[in-house]
Amino acid sequence: MKAELIQEFQMLQNSRANKFADELSDRFMSSVDLVTEKVNSSISMRGNMLLLLEKRLNFSLLKRFKNKFFKF
Repeated sequence: MKAELIQEFQMLQNSRANKFADELSDRFMSSVDLVTEKVNSSISMRGNMLLLLEKRLNFSLLKRFKNKFFKF
């Protein structure tokens, strides 16, 4: 009887430990996913801003060259 109680107690501890470990890993993974999403969105936003800036610079540079060299 004592051995059975000890075995049940160990099984209870193991199930609680597994539940705690699963909960902890879920929290960790959700926070990692959130950070990854924020980093990806900021990189994407920065890339879009750089592309728009490059487009404007190219357009203004071409306009300047056109006005300077191709006067009609």
